Amino acid sequence: MEEKEIKAKISNKLSVWYRVYLGIFVSIALCITIIFSLFGLNIEEIMLVIIVPCVVFCMVFCGLPVLIAIRKRKLTKLAVSTKEAYGSYTAFIPIAMISLKMPINKIDNVSLVKSVFHIFGGKTIVIRSTSAKIKIPFVENADEVVAFISEAIEQAKNKREHNVAEQSITPPTDVTDSIKKLAELKDSGIITEEEFNQKKSDLLNKM
Repeated sequence: MEEKEIKAKISNKLSVWYRVYLGIFVSIALCITIIFSLFGLNIEEIMLVIIVPCVVFCMVFCGLPVLIAIRKRKLTKLAVSTKEAYGSYTAFIPIAMISLKMPINKIDNVSLVKSVFHIFGGKTIVIRSTSAKIKIPFVENADEVVAFISEAIEQAKNKREHNVAEQSITPPTDVTDSIKKLAELKDSGIITEEEFNQKKSDLLNKM
């Protein structure tokens, strides 16, 4: 099988929806500020009632996810060849990098899933094996990568089945050698044709 490789393109930009989300949030904050100012609230009251809560809200629900996404992007890498998938990823909270090195024949399946990190661009790839479930977010060429891995898995499966079929029809080397030696003994006149056929039959029955 020809050796090929594909690398995941990790997105480094915010999606349009996240930008719209931030724009709506800022617009609502400005509108509320203007409405409160029309009711005669001074700047200190507006700061206390609107600005400070809005800043806290923005830090928790906007700033923190962005920082997590930036950290995850920095630690996320994925490359796939026809033999293995390798790179790195993180847990949901990106404290440390986790190395990834998995042979293609150990991968059960690969798919795309919806993720909270879609708002930061790209798609999330899920690689499943009997011992792990690995999520790779922010992948811009996710469809291409998933198609490549799926094809590599299918080729590896077909190769295994072909090897098993060959082994089932090919006599073991030691049995073949034994039959050749018996044939040489028969040709030399050391054993008779009947003895040769009997011993050959015994060897084949042991397979």
